[in-house]
Amino acid sequence: MAARQPHYSPKQVADALQVSESSVKRWCDRGTIPTIRTVGGHRRITLDGLQVFLSQADRTLVNPDVLGLPALISCRKTEISGAATDYQRQFRSALAVGDEPACREILHHQIELRQTEQGQTRAEIAELLIADAMHGLGEAWCRNELDVYQERRACGIAHQLITELTATLPPPKSTALTAVGGAPEGDHYQLPMMLVQLALRELGWNSVCLGNHLPLQSFAQAAHDYQSDLVWLSVSALTDAAAFIAEETQLAADLGEHIPLLVGGRALCDEIRPRLRYTAHCDNLRQFVELVAMMQLSLRR
Repeated sequence: MAARQPHYSPKQVADALQVSESSVKRWCDRGTIPTIRTVGGHRRITLDGLQVFLSQADRTLVNPDVLGLPALISCRKTEISGAATDYQRQFRSALAVGDEPACREILHHQIELRQTEQGQTRAEIAELLIADAMHGLGEAWCRNELDVYQERRACGIAHQLITELTATLPPPKSTALTAVGGAPEGDHYQLPMMLVQLALRELGWNSVCLGNHLPLQSFAQAAHDYQSDLVWLSVSALTDAAAFIAEETQLAADLGEHIPLLVGGRALCDEIRPRLRYTAHCDNLRQFVELVAMMQLSLRR
C-alpha cells in the first residue's frame, strides 16, 4: 500500500510561502494550487499539489521547515534565470533537470550552425553553452533553488559532452606542436581544462593535459620531458594566492624565453595578474584560440 501523502492547510502553506492565508485560499479556489477537500469541506493541499504549484508559479518556500520539508523539496526549478539567449536558456534548463540527450542535441545544433555561419570552433561553442550554464546553475544553487547533486550531475553531463567532442577529432600528426597544461594546486575545476584541451586539439596540437591540483614545478618538468612548445595554466580557484604567485613566477623563469606561458581563468583577478610572469593572459577561450593559432604559424616557421 502506498504511503499517504502529507496534507497541508492553506494557513500552513501561507506561512511557508510568506503570503497571506486569503491569497492561498484564493489560489486553491481558482485551481492554481491543486486542492482536495475533507469530508467537512476544508481545503487541503497535498505535497504533489504543492510541487505542481511551486513549479508552475516559479516560486520557492521561504520557510519550508513550517511544513516539515527540507529546502530541496521546495526548490525543484527547471528554468534557470540569467541566460542571454534562447538556446542558452534551453541548455541551462536541460542541464538542470539532467536531460543529457537534450543537452547534446542543443550543443550539436549550435556547432553545426555557428561553425558554418560564424567560423567558431567546437571548443568556443561548447564554452558558450557549458560555461554559461554552469555559472547559472552555480548561482541557482547559492539561492537554494537547486541541490548540490544537480550541480554535480550537470558537471558529469558537461564532462561527457566535451569528451565526446574531443573523441571525434583526428589524432594529432607526428609533426604536431606540443602543448602541456593543467590547473594548479587548490584548483579542482576540470571543465575549463577540458575546454582548453579541446581547443588545442581542434587546432591540431598534440595537447597534454596534466590534470588539476598540481604543483607548478610539475609543469616545468613535464615541459622538459615532452619537449613542449607551449605551456598553459587554467586557474579557476586559488587557496593560497601568495604561494601561487611565487610558484608561477618561478615556473616562468624555469621555462625561459623559448617556451611561451599562457595563463587564464576567473581566479586571476586584477590584483593578482600584475604580479605574475607570463607570455600572455587570455580573458576567454576565443582569445586563447586566436593567440595559439598565431603562435602556431610563428613556431612552424
